[in-house]
Amino acid sequence: MSSSSLGVVTVSEQTRDAFRGKTVLLTGASGGLGAQLALQLASCGVKTLVLSGRKQEALEPIAKQCQEVKMNSVTSSSSTTTTILCLTCDLSDKDSVSKLGQDVLKACDNAVDVLIHCGGVSSRSNFVDTAFEIDETVMQINFLSGASLCHALVPGMMQNNGRGGRVIWISSVQGLVGIPSRTSYAASKFAVQGYCEALRAEVASSHVTVHCVSPGYIRTNLSKSALTGDGTAHGKMDVTTENGADPQDVAMEILDKVAKGRNDFIVAATPSAKAAIWLRLLCPGLLQTLLVKRFEKSQKKEKED
Repeated sequence: MSSSSLGVVTVSEQTRDAFRGKTVLLTGASGGLGAQLALQLASCGVKTLVLSGRKQEALEPIAKQCQEVKMNSVTSSSSTTTTILCLTCDLSDKDSVSKLGQDVLKACDNAVDVLIHCGGVSSRSNFVDTAFEIDETVMQINFLSGASLCHALVPGMMQNNGRGGRVIWISSVQGLVGIPSRTSYAASKFAVQGYCEALRAEVASSHVTVHCVSPGYIRTNLSKSALTGDGTAHGKMDVTTENGADPQDVAMEILDKVAKGRNDFIVAATPSAKAAIWLRLLCPGLLQTLLVKRFEKSQKKEKED
């Protein structure tokens, strides 16, 4: 672990070696965890860093920060040149996602070494209050957009003269344990888990590694932007999110673990989340009872409020 002159704590030398000289597409790059991943990748000396998000004006400041981190890096990667590109994409629009796949290949000479799919949206509503269209939207943003990008980019990784590539997909601990009032979100993240597990086996012989990352609560705007049952934004910072892990620390941990060869791992999970994951495996009946009690308690609190 080291620090740039801008005060950004950076990843290990092993991690810098793993990403140095690579061409990377990063979705969800305009804020939160995605922005921190972008800064860490810049410090690694990647060859090309393609930042993607919905709004150009949100991506440009991140791109500028990445250039500053790169210019002020005190690591051995400082001798390399990093090209930073911004490509807008609305992950809820399948045509926009398809265009992103085409545009990034065109911009990077048909060669992308690393896909990091960090873009996503959460949900906050009971099943009976959730329109089916919200299920579709959350599934499109969190799962189908990533699958589309995999179809666009992974075949090139498999034919990359033996160099292979990496798919790093940011899932959630709620893709391991489904909690009440998150039916749309849990479904999309469980889909990510299964997709990554199946894909990993298929592309391993082509030297492509697939990493499914399951974070707990991170101090970002995820809860504020979460969709409610009618499609409006939740608009609130949940206490659990507010007290969550620092996104810079999480970004560093993710890249360090990927560089060490970890394929399926949890980061920033609370002790209760880790316990729930184990209960689902070892004592699912008890977990179900606890989840029912959690839901009933939340409903009672809502009525009192």
